[in-house]
Amino acid sequence: MISSFTSVLLASLTALSLALSGCQSLLPDYDYTQPVPESQQREDDWFDNSAVIGHSLMEGFKGFAKVDADIHYFTDTGISAKKALSFGGFDLPDGGTGTLETGLGQKDFDKIYIMLGVNEITTSKESLKEHMAAIVELIRDNQPEGIPIYVLNITPTTEKKSASSDFNQKNVKRLNEALAEVCEEQECYLVDLWSCFADGNGFLPADISTDGVHLTAPEYRVMADYILSHTVGK
Repeated sequence: MISSFTSVLLASLTALSLALSGCQSLLPDYDYTQPVPESQQREDDWFDNSAVIGHSLMEGFKGFAKVDADIHYFTDTGISAKKALSFGGFDLPDGGTGTLETGLGQKDFDKIYIMLGVNEITTSKESLKEHMAAIVELIRDNQPEGIPIYVLNITPTTEKKSASSDFNQKNVKRLNEALAEVCEEQECYLVDLWSCFADGNGFLPADISTDGVHLTAPEYRVMADYILSHTVGK
């Protein structure tokens, strides 16, 4: 009887182990080579206790997206990834102004969003990657271990702007490739805002842009909703 019971028990444990192995195979490690896939849209409180690092498009987001959440903005018009590393004029969580490093050291955030690159539109991929990687390192040195870092890529420009300036499809594509490579190498989450706003020809529709690069006010809420429907984890 004991031998028979033991055999049944071992068989049951083996089956359970196989079942659990099967369940684990359904939860592979995150693929950092791909943009964050679409998910169920979160409420605005997803952004609570988050920080945003970025340029004028993120200042537009702050002013016009009408997100009901506690977000701290490390933003400045015209800032680049390189300049963000040493800029001393960011608003700090404890008040006053200072560097990104100082601000990150003053408060622990739940997640970080970064949108940079458009102000170095003519720079090399290698230069953008170097400075973005340095920002990621700065965040990880001054924030809780494992903090989620989302990188928002560069939005398209209008056909007119693309034809008449350095803000053209070729440069946007090149730097978005650099941002994708940073996300893969640094294990950050890439949010493909380019796809959110590009028309069938890869341009920003002229009627939703103020100057060929920036968005009209209502489109910042579109941006917020896109970010909220491209999230990872709980």
